[in-house]
Amino acid sequence: MPTTLHPSSLRPAALSPLLGMAWVDNQAIPVSATTLMLAALLILVAVAALGLAWLLQAQASKTKRLQAELLAQRTWSKSAMDALPALVLMHGPDGDVLDTNIYGRQHPAAAEAMLAAVKSNELTVAHDGEPQPYEIDYTDDDGMPRQGMLWNQPLLAVSGERTGSISFLFDITAFRDAEQAARVTERGLREIVQRVPVAVFSILKDTHGIRHVTFAAGDIRALFGLELTDLLDTGDVLQERPLQGRIHPDDVAAFGRLISPVTTDLKPRSLDFRAFGREGLRWIHGTLTPQALPDGSLRLIGYFIDTTELNARNEALRIARDVAERASKAKADFLATMSHEIRTPMNGVIGMLELLGRTPVNAEQRELLRAVEDSASVLLQILNDILDFSKLEAGDLRLDETPFDPRVLVDNVVSVMASRAQAKGLGVHVAIDATVAGSLLGDSVRLRQILLNLLSNATKFTERGSIAVRVVVLADDGAQQHLRVSVSDTGIGIPREKQATLFNPFTQAEASTSRRYGGTGLGLAICRHLVQLMEGSVELSSEPGRGTTVGFEVRLPVERREAAAPPGLRGRHAVVRLGSTDTGTALSEHLKSLSMTVELADSTVPLREGMAASLLFVEPADTDSETRISAHVVAVTDEPLLSTGIELRQDRLFLSANPLKWQSLVRACLNALELRDDVAETPGSHPSSEMTVTDADPLPSSLADLPTHRGHVLVAEDHPVSQKLILRQLAILGLSCDVVDNGRDAFEALSGSDYAMLLTDCNMPLMSGYELATAWRKHEAENRNPRRLPIIAMTANALAGEAVRVRNAGMDDVLSKPLQLLPLSQKISQWLPEQPASASPPPSGLQDLGLLTGLVGGDEAPGLYDKMLQAFSSASHDDLLELRHCVESGDTAAAALSLHRLLGALQLFSNGALLDQGRRLLEALHSGQARETLPHLPGFAQDVELLLSNLNGQPADKPVN
Repeated sequence: MPTTLHPSSLRPAALSPLLGMAWVDNQAIPVSATTLMLAALLILVAVAALGLAWLLQAQASKTKRLQAELLAQRTWSKSAMDALPALVLMHGPDGDVLDTNIYGRQHPAAAEAMLAAVKSNELTVAHDGEPQPYEIDYTDDDGMPRQGMLWNQPLLAVSGERTGSISFLFDITAFRDAEQAARVTERGLREIVQRVPVAVFSILKDTHGIRHVTFAAGDIRALFGLELTDLLDTGDVLQERPLQGRIHPDDVAAFGRLISPVTTDLKPRSLDFRAFGREGLRWIHGTLTPQALPDGSLRLIGYFIDTTELNARNEALRIARDVAERASKAKADFLATMSHEIRTPMNGVIGMLELLGRTPVNAEQRELLRAVEDSASVLLQILNDILDFSKLEAGDLRLDETPFDPRVLVDNVVSVMASRAQAKGLGVHVAIDATVAGSLLGDSVRLRQILLNLLSNATKFTERGSIAVRVVVLADDGAQQHLRVSVSDTGIGIPREKQATLFNPFTQAEASTSRRYGGTGLGLAICRHLVQLMEGSVELSSEPGRGTTVGFEVRLPVERREAAAPPGLRGRHAVVRLGSTDTGTALSEHLKSLSMTVELADSTVPLREGMAASLLFVEPADTDSETRISAHVVAVTDEPLLSTGIELRQDRLFLSANPLKWQSLVRACLNALELRDDVAETPGSHPSSEMTVTDADPLPSSLADLPTHRGHVLVAEDHPVSQKLILRQLAILGLSCDVVDNGRDAFEALSGSDYAMLLTDCNMPLMSGYELATAWRKHEAENRNPRRLPIIAMTANALAGEAVRVRNAGMDDVLSKPLQLLPLSQKISQWLPEQPASASPPPSGLQDLGLLTGLVGGDEAPGLYDKMLQAFSSASHDDLLELRHCVESGDTAAAALSLHRLLGALQLFSNGALLDQGRRLLEALHSGQARETLPHLPGFAQDVELLLSNLNGQPADKPVN
């Protein structure tokens, strides 16, 4: 029976299991040892089960991860196989295909051939296990024969047991074809060079400086008397000593430099040298091209060729050339000397004939005199051609490149020939692309000579029809323009078999041509030489009975892109409505070059209502169009007009398109924009810039005691009021004059005439007075003129330093506007090379007269005052409009030019506060405050308009201040 313990004798509860006791409700219950053991075992089993479950779970996760990685690896391997540009097969131990890539599935024929080769015993593996390449031939799916390179790599287990293999097949058909082609080429090259006296070689100079012959072909024995084996030391190493022993001693050093180039100098090189070949001493030409390789070595590729016979022929040609050149130079020197010696007395003959023509002769004598003059002129032209041709042949002619305006050049040449062509009833047409630059660099004198010669031929050989001059831009790279200038006619034409010889000297199409039309046949030869001297070309096309076109092409540097257009025309809009498409197109190109916008209107359709433009160009018979549009009208006629090309008839301005000259168009536009309904013009008069003294009224008798001068003066003045004033003043002083309205025309006039003096305004279109003076002084220096032309500036500029500026430009003196007779006469007396015929002092009371009386004389002042006021009102109208336009556009330079024009005439009618205000504004426009000055100009313009209103309602004897 178990022992019962009292509670007072309890031990800690942790000892209870050891004592086999349990406590329940403070009562001790006896537990057996077996029970305790079972409980402990159950606990151990539960713990082991939990551990096993955890291990199984971990193993399952690892298995899934490994399966995923294996799948990724298989996917990557599959993608890699598919990406290969070759056929891949996976084989089992028996050689059967387990898998292939996309290439294999797309090329089943190649896969079959590859499998057959793998299963055969032809493939071998090296002892080290590396696969051996094997070439196979097979037929592709299209039935075409192919070549492939096959590799078969065994797959081994860890134990070394073979588990299968992987094989690769690369298509090498293209490589084999290229190799075959190279072999054929090399074989062909060797066969070729064996049959000609040439040797081709390739040498590799390694990093140690040793030269290896990698390729050599040709007849080396014929060139150097050696075989290839004689030049090789061991293997392919080149030895120079045998080769240098065959080179002429004088050429050994140069030959050594040829075949041993410096590594840093990779330029191709060549040498002509002498060598002792199979047939003795030969001339050989060698060419060698070095090429640096990435590994630091140097490849030399070149050839040697026998040039003995070629050198002999060249030497014979050189001797013949020297003999011919000496003979040609002797001929050219003779022609140049004789031409000069004959031209000297011929100039005297022609000059004396001209003087004789001014003496009293009867009609019969004048007819004979005219025949002699014509014959002398023809003879002089022939001599000039011979002189030019002899200079060209002797190489003594040099080009003089200077800036020139191509449009002005064409105008001047056409003006020279137009009268002769029009006298034969021929039309003269001119067309110049708007894209032609405003100023080019070239020899304008020789270009003018070429064009004049072509126009002269066209006029000479054309009996009916027309002549056309065309200038087009073929190419433009920004720095240069490639121009084509052509002259076309409707003349007799030239047979095809004769065209090739026309550019030869002293050659004409037919022997009868010189008898009928005259000439020496030198014109086209001179043109060709001049164009070739400009590095250009000449072409001729012709058809008998239909006409001829001769054109030349030159490339000229661009000096200025924009044409020299008057500021008042820029941005204006013009409408062209003409029946002739060619004339309309040529006119629109000219207008575009003036920076105007152009609209070509169909002449068969009436103009739409509401159209607006600055200018409207119509046919002379078209009087309806001007009623439908608000614009200044210019009638374009095929009728030849005066030298200016424009004419005013019954208040309508006419522009001649026969020829259509650019300068005439500029004048027509300017004059049309200055016309007003109240401008009275005498019928048949024309707004010409080439005025003469005969346009002026009779001289006032009250000024007969002023000094009378002698001489012919050139006046450059763009304002019409100032033109009329200076024209009358010079007539009073006894001087004849020509008047032009821009500096460029003034330069051309000075170049063609001998003037006693130049009076020039400072601010003019195309070329200012400053630029004109500078250009002419340069011209005098270059041509070593014996006489310095007196140049006097006429300016309304009251700015400080103006006198210094005009003298720096090359002018001699300055006259301030308004010009008065006394200071004008004093300046003329000071600077004219000849003294006045009389030098009576002017009336002492002249300065006490009114402003206009001081200008032209007292008795004539009222009548002239009305004419001057009328012209001033007309001209100032557009000046004021232009001034406002400049303010709106913010163009300070154009505003200063317009204000300068306005003040030049305003001084004739006002010398008070308004004139002072204008001078202050002009001075401000030339300073750093130009922008701030623009807002003050509209108010000044309103004051001038008020002055004009008062002047037109006031008698001439009450000047307004």
